[in-house]
Amino acid sequence: MRVVIDVNVWISALLWRGVPRQVVDLAVNQQITIFASEVLFGELEITLKRAKFQKQIMSLPTTADDLTDVARSFLQWCEITFVDVPQLRDPKDAMILATALSANAEAIITGDRDLLILKEFSGIPILTPQNFLKLYFPNN
Repeated sequence: MRVVIDVNVWISALLWRGVPRQVVDLAVNQQITIFASEVLFGELEITLKRAKFQKQIMSLPTTADDLTDVARSFLQWCEITFVDVPQLRDPKDAMILATALSANAEAIITGDRDLLILKEFSGIPILTPQNFLKLYFPNN
């Protein structure tokens, strides 16, 4: 199954585990394939280096670079082209939608309410990690 995971889910999976980590573990176990674009991955790298995450990163103990290397090891790459989604409150969210379109994703996994309110984009369901697991992997 081809999916795109939003940066907020990656951050939760890498730093706090929980349900988002269960989604990433599906990639570890080769049950899903996670796709990313350079721009989406770049946002993950920048976000992991924010001051507000440094205490948690050091408690693991690891570095932001180590965490991006971990994420990179589970990704398949895709190129993106611009998509116009006028109903988005935050235009930067268009990059995850463009990534999902380019990857022919079967789901977008996010905690971003601005994306979740769309419910789907071009036939691709937009789901929370919990709803993704419940819908596609109910026995995990």
